Amino acid sequence: MKKTSALGLLLLGTAGIAFAQTTAPIPPTVGASPRANRGAPTREMSIRAAVDASYDSNAFGLSDAAIARGIGNRSKDDFRITPSLLLDIFQPFGRQSAFLRGSIGYDFYTKNSQLNRARIGLNGGANVAVLNNCSVTPSANYQRQRSNAGDIFAISPVPVVDRVNTEEQFSYGVDAQCAGAIGISPTFGYRHSQIRNTSSFYELNDSNQDSFNASLGYQRPSLGRISVYGSYSEGEYIHRNVLGLPNVIPGIPLDGVKSYSAGGRFERDIGSRMSGSISVGFSWVDPKAVFSRKFRGSTYALALAIRPSDRFSVNVDASRSADLSNTVFATFALTQIYSLNGTYRLNRKMAVNFGSSYQKRDYRQNAQAVDNAGVVKNDEFIRAYGGLVYDLNRRLRLNGLISQQRRKSDNAFFNYNNTTVSLGLSFALGR
Repeated sequence: MKKTSALGLLLLGTAGIAFAQTTAPIPPTVGASPRANRGAPTREMSIRAAVDASYDSNAFGLSDAAIARGIGNRSKDDFRITPSLLLDIFQPFGRQSAFLRGSIGYDFYTKNSQLNRARIGLNGGANVAVLNNCSVTPSANYQRQRSNAGDIFAISPVPVVDRVNTEEQFSYGVDAQCAGAIGISPTFGYRHSQIRNTSSFYELNDSNQDSFNASLGYQRPSLGRISVYGSYSEGEYIHRNVLGLPNVIPGIPLDGVKSYSAGGRFERDIGSRMSGSISVGFSWVDPKAVFSRKFRGSTYALALAIRPSDRFSVNVDASRSADLSNTVFATFALTQIYSLNGTYRLNRKMAVNFGSSYQKRDYRQNAQAVDNAGVVKNDEFIRAYGGLVYDLNRRLRLNGLISQQRRKSDNAFFNYNNTTVSLGLSFALGR
C-alpha cells in the first residue's frame, strides 16, 4: 500500500464525533469523481473561472405547511447566478508536495436577494517526508455558505426566509504515518474543528471540537493494510448549556459530547483499477446534556473507488457514525450515509455524471420537554442527479445538471421537495 493512499484513508471509520453533510442541492464537485490510485501523484495546476446559472423550485426548503403560514411577498422558487474560481493544484517538491483544492464563489439570487451569500470551500495542506519511511500531512479546510435547505428546521418561516443563516466551518490538523512497503505501520492524527452561524436563531449550535486517532497495522503489497484503531473526540457547544438553554447562567456547564471508539480496518489497492477501505468498530458516546441519551453501538465506514475502464469511474461510500448537530438543537445525531457517484466519458470531449445519496439522522435531543410540534427526532434526505460535461475546446467547458432532493422527517411540517436545474460555463486560466 502506497503512503499517499494510506494517509488518505487514515481517518475513515474512526467513528468519532464529526460533521456529516450531504444535503447540498448538487454534489460539491460535478464531473470529478475520484479515480482509483494510478501510481505516484504528478504535478497538477488547474485554475478555472466559472459561472453557473441555476433554478431551484424550492429555494428555501420549506414544506407546503410552512408556506401556508405565509412567506410574505417572497417567491418560493428562484434563479441563482454563481460566478466562481475553481482550484485543483498539486505541486511536488522532490519528496515533498503541497496541495490546494476547492472553489471561491458568490451566489446572486434574482428574486430573493436576502439569500445572496459567498460560497467558499477550500482544502489545502502539504505532504512532508520525515526520515526514510515516515511522513506528516498538515492540512486545513475552510467552508462558508448559506445553510443548506436540508439542514434547516424552524416552525416559523422567519429564520429561513428573512434571517438567513450563513454557516462557517473551519478545521485544521495533522496526520502522521511510518510505513515501509512491508511491515508494521503506526499512524496518528489530530484535528480541531469549529462551526459558527451568523443567525442568532442558530448560534446556539456554534461548536468547537478536538479529535485524536491512532492505529497500528501491518501491510504488504499483496495483502494491503490490516490495522486496529482507536479514537477520542470531545465537542462543546460554546453558547449552550447542559439544560439546552443559552449560556447566560453562571456555573452551569456547557453542552457537548465525549466520544470513544475502537475497531478494525482493512485497506487495499488492487492494481490501478480499484482501491478502498472498510472499517468496523464500536462507539461509546457520552452527551453532557441533562436530557440526552447515551449511545453504545456499532459504527462502520466503507469507501470504494472503482475504474472498470479508462472511460468509467465509480465511487461507493457507506458509513454510520455519531455526529455533532448543526441542524437542530440536539446534542448529537446518529448519521447513516450511503452514496454512489460516477463519471462515464462518452468521447474525448464529453462525459456524463450521475449519482445518488441517502442520509438518515437520528437526533438525540438536549431538551425532551420541548413541545413536540417543534421537535425533529429523525429525518431522511435523498438526492439524485445527472449531468453532462462538454469540452468545447482546450480551455472552454460547458456543463449541465439536473438534481432532485427530498427531505422526510417524523414531523411532517419539515418535509419538502426541491428540483435544481443548472447550466454552467468555465474557462481554464494560464497555459
